[in-house]
Amino acid sequence: MRYIILGYGKFGKLALERLSGLSEPSEILVVDRDPEVLPRDTGGNAQWVVSDAVSFLANSARVRPEDVIVPMVPFNLAAAYVLARSSDACLIPIPAEIIGLLPNRFQVNASNLCCSRADFICPDDCPEGELCTVTGERREPLFAYIQELTVPGCEVLVLRSFQITPGIGGYTFGSLREMERRLTRGRYLIATSCKCHAIVTALVKGTCQEE
Repeated sequence: MRYIILGYGKFGKLALERLSGLSEPSEILVVDRDPEVLPRDTGGNAQWVVSDAVSFLANSARVRPEDVIVPMVPFNLAAAYVLARSSDACLIPIPAEIIGLLPNRFQVNASNLCCSRADFICPDDCPEGELCTVTGERREPLFAYIQELTVPGCEVLVLRSFQITPGIGGYTFGSLREMERRLTRGRYLIATSCKCHAIVTALVKGTCQEE
């Protein structure tokens, strides 16, 4: 098993710490564009790559379908990957129809929106169980809820993030590639979501000149 941590800020460091402590043997690749943040010590099972996270995913032949992507960058990496790989794709405003349907939403900018099942700060070691560890309530998984939303003129694609260890989640590179292959021509909402949190990006493919 190989984990690729993209972004080595506060949460990237936390991901490395927790993934390094897993019982099963694994390889860890840490990618960040700033060489100053990467440790000089290359011991243990981690390797270091100085690269922009999106460029590394979009252009590197080193990434295998079975590799687990652990996004620790402050944007929707899946949507950024699609944009980097598609010369005929560009961002568009989030459709107004979906904004009121998403729980505890925060609009980052015109094209990106974060939402959450929680209206509080979750513990960073949450085990993502059947019940909320704070309230004890059972909640419909957010990834399933978003996938079922109907937005006129826009297709919703959800890339589910699976928990690897408490507080750390990711998805395989193969699942990201599969989502990319589903895009043809039209408007899309690209969501990356775990059970409780999501980031949603609006983009169009094939008609940028008309937007």
